[in-house]
Amino acid sequence: MKKNKDFIHFLLSLYKPVKLLTFVMIFSMIISQIFNLIKQYIIKGMIDLPSNPNFEVPNLYQVAITLILIIILELLFYYISNIVRTIHMVKKQTPYISQKLFSHLNKKSYSFFINNFSGKITSSINEVNKKIGELNTRMTTGFVSLLTSMISSLIILYTIDLKIFLTASILFIGIIITRVIYFSKAYLPLIQKSQEISREYDGVLNDAVLNFTTLKVYSAVESFSKTLKNKKEEVNDYRNKASTKEFTYGALANLAYIVTFVMLLLYSIHQYGNHLMTLGSLIFFINAMISLKTSTTSFSWAYIHIGEYLVVLKNCYDLLYDDINIEDGQKENIVVDHGNIEFQNVTFKYSKNNILENFDLTIKEKQKIGIIGVSGSGKTTLVNLLFKFYKPQKGKIFIDGKNIYDYNTLSIYEKLTYVPQETILLHTTIYENIKIAKPSASEEEIINAAKKAELHEFIEKLDDQYNTIVGERGIKLSGGQRQRIALARIFLRDAKIVVFDEATSSLDNNTEFKIQQNIHQYFQDQTIICIAHRLSTLKDMDDIIVIDNGNIIDSGKPEDIIPKYDKIDFERIENEN
Repeated sequence: MKKNKDFIHFLLSLYKPVKLLTFVMIFSMIISQIFNLIKQYIIKGMIDLPSNPNFEVPNLYQVAITLILIIILELLFYYISNIVRTIHMVKKQTPYISQKLFSHLNKKSYSFFINNFSGKITSSINEVNKKIGELNTRMTTGFVSLLTSMISSLIILYTIDLKIFLTASILFIGIIITRVIYFSKAYLPLIQKSQEISREYDGVLNDAVLNFTTLKVYSAVESFSKTLKNKKEEVNDYRNKASTKEFTYGALANLAYIVTFVMLLLYSIHQYGNHLMTLGSLIFFINAMISLKTSTTSFSWAYIHIGEYLVVLKNCYDLLYDDINIEDGQKENIVVDHGNIEFQNVTFKYSKNNILENFDLTIKEKQKIGIIGVSGSGKTTLVNLLFKFYKPQKGKIFIDGKNIYDYNTLSIYEKLTYVPQETILLHTTIYENIKIAKPSASEEEIINAAKKAELHEFIEKLDDQYNTIVGERGIKLSGGQRQRIALARIFLRDAKIVVFDEATSSLDNNTEFKIQQNIHQYFQDQTIICIAHRLSTLKDMDDIIVIDNGNIIDSGKPEDIIPKYDKIDFERIENEN
């Protein structure tokens, strides 16, 4: 029940910037339909007017002028509603939703992103925007408009004949109620399942496109296309089952309508023949019954479509707003003045076997620590735990004596800077990719950061220089160039703790040497953790620790550690593993 309330609250929050516009949109549509009802009464009056003994042709002109005025007002409010919906609401609402949902991803844990396809996440954000627009359309031109039209038609039948009104009300209200119940029980669950599989399909497709070169090289395109085909067929299968159930119900509802309409038509003709009903009333009875049939069917489908949209929105909400994955936004922000780090009795495992067991490590303020070890020894796990990507099964991690799990994760990120082994860039310019590290940075700051990363001269040789588009995931650049952009980010950002995970592995020796010099020159007041395979990379560290099977097996000054392990090719062992 709470989740449903939370979902409704979320749904209403999407209308925060368009509250007044939503009211104008709905109100204008209702007024338009009220004028439509008045229009029908005027037309009925025009039909019956010649039977009046005092009838004169000028009377028709007067009524016609009134009719034209009512039609103009009906169209005016109808267009006000549609203009507000299609132009003004879209202009304000869709950008707000995009910003709201994407910003909310900042609260999600690391596990959320590694456990879900990126395509699944992006399609969910796009679906919310799309379905809210469609929901607005169905609510006005479908639900509100048709409901008002149905009420208007029943009012007309009430003024014509009470028996016709009661019979028609029972028929059409009965059709709507039973259809809604049938829809909720038989149709909606199939649509919900179809939508869930469709979102999975989007994720698989997005992943396949991102890695299409790999599929092509291994001749796996045809095989993967069959997987996509099967997934899409599964989506269609559930939708077809839902459609079959709906069409079956529709046939039964139409049969009930035809029988009732024939009975009422015979009754109304009898009433007209006995001068108990005017010609205008007879014509409007027929028109109202036809209109009710059309409106009831359209109203039911509008309800069904609104239900489908809500299912999609609920599924998207469950993915994007699942409390299990929400980061600790309510916790206090951490204050880091020094940069001391301590792993205290930490035990961690990804699945069955422990990666770290009762692990202890203390890194002092401004200390520069190098870490070496073979693949699976626990080097990168230390980084993942420090950044709260995962939580240890046992033990604590402190920064300046503060348990990081007692503080807001985003505030911790502000104090840390991380350069991963594999640098992923956004499909935008080099300038924007560097600026990510500090959105408020000036052009001068960005250029200085690029110079420190030995990147500026390379950029200056490009046709578009800093405005060069790097391609999706930085595909237009080499591995070394991507790494230098990542390094430029850390030079741009002022952080107390800097972590390098094979950050210079793709660089040539000369460039690596220059960058190492710059790191030591510009990061004298930072605590540095440097994971590396090349022992030469760590020669300027204060200390080096050697990790194996989640334990520190050796530690000491670079001049002591490097000679002991310089014959071990950690990089080769890593690749072999």
